[in-house]
Formats: sequence, structure tokens, C-alpha cells
Amino acid sequence: MSSDRKPLVAAIDFGTTYSGIAFSFKHDYENDPLKVRSNNWTAGFRVLQTLKTPTCILFNKDKEFDSFGYEAEDKYSELAEDEENEELYYFKGFKMSLFNKEEPLSKAVKIKSIDGKEMLALDVFSAAIKFLRGQLRQSLEEEGAGIRETDIGWVLTVPPIWDDTARQFMREAAVRAGISGDKLLIAMEPEAASLYCKHLPIEKLQDEGGVQGFGVFSTESKYIVLDCGGGTVDITVYEVQPDLSLMELYKASGGAWGGTQVDEAYRQMLVKIVGSPTILEFSCSYAADYVDMYREFEIKKRSFKGDTKGKVTIRIPISPVEIFEEDTGQDIKETIENTKYSGKVMWVGDRCRITAEVMKSFFEVAGDQIVDHVRDLLNKPEISGTNNIIMVGGFSESPILQDMIKQSFPNLRVIIPPEPELAVLKGAVMFGHNPVTI
Repeated sequence: MSSDRKPLVAAIDFGTTYSGIAFSFKHDYENDPLKVRSNNWTAGFRVLQTLKTPTCILFNKDKEFDSFGYEAEDKYSELAEDEENEELYYFKGFKMSLFNKEEPLSKAVKIKSIDGKEMLALDVFSAAIKFLRGQLRQSLEEEGAGIRETDIGWVLTVPPIWDDTARQFMREAAVRAGISGDKLLIAMEPEAASLYCKHLPIEKLQDEGGVQGFGVFSTESKYIVLDCGGGTVDITVYEVQPDLSLMELYKASGGAWGGTQVDEAYRQMLVKIVGSPTILEFSCSYAADYVDMYREFEIKKRSFKGDTKGKVTIRIPISPVEIFEEDTGQDIKETIENTKYSGKVMWVGDRCRITAEVMKSFFEVAGDQIVDHVRDLLNKPEISGTNNIIMVGGFSESPILQDMIKQSFPNLRVIIPPEPELAVLKGAVMFGHNPVTI
């Protein structure tokens, strides 16, 4: 992006599971860098409102863009129920295909839809970026901002584990989506998150012990950015240099330990009760209900606290119980009594009541893997003296994950900014206004 300051900066955070956009005007940034606006997204007719939308994209049989996010999810699941989805191209969680490719990344690389059909990766990514770019234009038009395309500076975030070819691929996809290359910056996700946290007032960076977090960004301070998303967890370690720039102390690392691991643990419980055939038939014959089930669980997952007592009620469409009882001739209540969930799970109609202990167990696999990896990192000689952890990303909003990190590392300051899901996005907007800050 050229050095002249643009009247407006917009950022796209293209996540493995969720994606979002945010922007701020130059005059707002100069008065208050934290004044960054982001889109809210609504899931179908449900009450679920989120700060990001699922990274799902749907193309028609001619490989032309149809929809993105919740709309794509709803449309595809409804068509799947009517068995009208066979010719469509539906991609979900496709971001990591850029990292996992064994062949060299090029314009010719193809990625697979959820049912194995192939499209050019560049076409899929550029269509997604074009949609998000269009959402920004729509937001600006609705408020009558009078901003022209040439007035906008763009920032695209990428994971630190990506190499130069993957970053260049994203730049190419953005240009193909209509973003001018000289108005585009690429920002590393953990560096953008650091920038956002650095701008927060001291009182908002206090950890639970009341220790001020401002020292995290003082010279020679070392800290871990724990970016816990839906699909992946990226971990980066930095040291603040004398000129307040950041030096990466250890190569970025991580794994597939995000919030979707919690969803999978929940699904495994259902499988253990009604069996794989029932869940498979439910997901195929009642695809829209299946999507709704996970959205309902998402609400519970985000708000569940480790100290919750008693039972948690989760709405589940009645279809899986009906399928199970019809196919097996067994009663769901009696079946549960013969599993390890006897006395811990009550499933009546469209309501499943589970004990807090069972709910807590859903978080164990992901949480334990994150804790183990951070513990291994802290034993590396290169990062000795690191005493701060900054938690960002959507999964970092989970109170139970926050507690697991705090309890596992009592000697470290654990800092969680407000709306950690937007930390990368907001930091990327700030970076666009002042690129020399990273």
C-alpha cells in the first residue's frame, strides 16, 4: 500500500472457521485508534448473532459464486435435505488447504469441496474476498459515507505459519477480487493482535490479580500470543525491542486444537448414545436441523463457565431421537441408562440436559493440547523469561478455556482483551493506518 494515508482503512480476517471485516476512518483513528467498527452477522432466522460469519462458500453447478457465510451454510443444508446439492460446489474450512498442500502453491492448484469436487483455489479464495469486500461497500453506502474505492486502504491478515508463497497467493486472490495491489497490506495475525492490545487502556489489560498489563509491551518484555480460533490455535512468542518493534523469539507453531474440537467431543457423546448410523442419517436427511444443532451448541459453548453447577440444557432437533427409536425399536431413555452417561444425560423430546461435568469434559481434549504445547514452548531456552500470555481469537472468549490457561500457568500473567475474537481484525485496521508500528 502506498505511503499516503487513506481516508478509510478496511481489514479482512480470513479465518479457518470464521471470517470478518472491520474498518475505521482516518479522523476516527487519529482521535481514538480503538474506534474500529465491525460487521455483525446473523444466522438465518435464529437469535445467534456473531462478530464473524462462518468461512463457508457456495458455488453453483457452473462454478459461479452463490453465497458466503451463514447464508451459504443455510442454503446448502436446505438443498442437501431435498437432494438438490449434488451439482453444487460447497467449501468449508478451506483456508488451511494453502498450508497443507504437498504440491507447490500456484495459480493452478485446486482444492476440494466437501463432497470431493475440485475448483481452482484462487477462484474460491478470490470469490470469498470479493464477497467480504462487497459487505464493506454495502455498510459504507448504508451510512452514506461517500467513500470511493480509491479512498480505501486494505489489510489482509495471514497466519504466521504461512510461507511467502501462501502470502503471495492471498495477495493475488485479493487483487483478483478487485482490491488494488498498491492499496493492500498483508499483516501477520499475532502482530496485529499485539498492536490492538498495545493500544488498550491499562485498566482493560489488567489480569484477574489486578496486575497492570502495560508492562507486557515495555522493552525486553517477552510474551506469548495465544490465538485460539475455531479450527486452529496459533502460538507465537515475541520480545519487545529497544525501539519497541517486535522480534519473534521462536518459530510460530500450533495445531488443530480450536473450538471445533469441543463440537466434535459433543458429537461423539451423541454417537455413543444413538450410534453413528443415526447421526449420519440425521446429518444427511435433516441437514438444516443438523446445522441448527451446532449453532445452538455454539451459544452454550461460548457462555459455559467451569464453575457452573447442576445441568446444562441444550436444544436438539427431535429428528435424531425419532430416527433412533424407529430404526432400533429402543427407547432413548433406557438406552442412555446403559451407557456411561447414565444419570448424567437426560434426553427428552428436543431437549438434552447434561451435567456440568459432562459439558466440561467436551473442552478437555482441546484445552489439554493447548496447555501441553505452551508448556513445551516455555521449556525452550530461546524463550526463557517469558512471563505473559495474551489470549485472542474466538475460542479465547470461552471462560472455561481462560480458566484452564490461568490455572495451568499460575506464574504467568494471562491477559484477555475485550472481544478477543476481534483483536486480530481491529489490530489489522490500526496497522493499515500506521504500517510502521509493526
